[in-house]
Amino acid sequence: MNSILYLVILVLIVTDALQMAYRTAVMSLTDGDLSENEDHEEGTSLIGEPARSRIREVRENPARLTRSVWFLQILTAAFCALLLADLMPFNRYLTALIVIALVYLFGAAVPYLAAKMHPVGISVALALVGEKIALITAPFTWVLSFISGIPARLAGVDPRSLEDRVSEDEIISLVNEGHEQGAIDEDEAEMITNIFELDDKQAQDIMTHRGDITAIDGNMSLNDALAYMVSMPNSRFPVIEEDIDHIIGALYLKDAISYHMKEQFNDQPISGIPHLLREVKFIPETVDVDDLFREMQESRKQMAIVVDEYGQTSGLVTMEDILEEIVGNILDEYDKEERLIARIGDGKFRINGKALLADVSKDLNTEFDQEHYDTISGYLTEKLGHIPTPDDRQTVLPDPATGYRFRIISTAGTMIGWLEAVAAPDLQENTEDNS
Repeated sequence: MNSILYLVILVLIVTDALQMAYRTAVMSLTDGDLSENEDHEEGTSLIGEPARSRIREVRENPARLTRSVWFLQILTAAFCALLLADLMPFNRYLTALIVIALVYLFGAAVPYLAAKMHPVGISVALALVGEKIALITAPFTWVLSFISGIPARLAGVDPRSLEDRVSEDEIISLVNEGHEQGAIDEDEAEMITNIFELDDKQAQDIMTHRGDITAIDGNMSLNDALAYMVSMPNSRFPVIEEDIDHIIGALYLKDAISYHMKEQFNDQPISGIPHLLREVKFIPETVDVDDLFREMQESRKQMAIVVDEYGQTSGLVTMEDILEEIVGNILDEYDKEERLIARIGDGKFRINGKALLADVSKDLNTEFDQEHYDTISGYLTEKLGHIPTPDDRQTVLPDPATGYRFRIISTAGTMIGWLEAVAAPDLQENTEDNS
């Protein structure tokens, strides 16, 4: 009896390993591997017919093969448990551990690694065998799938609609795995991840702060406004009355040049020239970035003004700001790259006050334990105890929480302009001693 059981278990482990290897190899193939124009040096395609057709069917509907793998693994584990229970009736826990190790090692880990190393060869070699095994196990997996789908049907959900649904975490996991294996470049993986992260960002997270907005006074003449615009790197400017909280429109460089060619408008204030200013879109701080992106696409507007709950201007968002969240910083020939954080020595950094705490934390390899401020200027202003002034230059602010001493180099209005951060391990040691 035991000899028959041994044979059954051996067949199940081999079958499970083959099916696992086939599924892993097929799902690891690239579009180039399946391309009919992809040739070897000898002039033959990487994957010929009919293997290519079988593989494409599996890739289009992987659920059938996945259920087959699961069924074989469960069946193998069950028979292994029966055998080991007879051999070791005195220790059920040891039996369970051995079963788990055997099934995982020979039925999953080894075939998975082999298929990842040679996806083309294994997918071709096992195309016919994998299809036959899936066909044999299909009646059993269908029955089990039907039974498992009963709770979903009772809840009014079609189980088939859930089979091919892939979660965001699963996609990101696949992207990271592809990057680790060299199938996806680092830049590509980062862009895909950034796209998903747009769901978690709001306009206030990516906007240009009100203090950094370059605006034009509506009372400026067209001549003066145009001269100012060509001296700046931007091509679109909000137009204000009185102050930044009263934005009356947007002036585009192309429109300004077009009206400048009509000499009668050159000395007139831009707010009084008919149809010169374009309507601007006002949005709340909490609007989701992905929703904003679609709205700006549909309305064909390149700029939106972010306002707080009191209707005051918080900042400005452009289409370029949203795209930069996906592809990174976009610089043209007129932009000057500004490095907000620069290493200037061993454990020493020069930092702009506008630098985000998240970026500073990453570059300095430390943590800022607070949620009230977004920038290093805001964080240090709280420690300073008052609004920064020119008199605060050279002031040193020790921060035991991060293990750095921050020295204010310059101020910019009511913010810290530039500062120097120097690693100070003694600060943390003193903190530990005092505790």
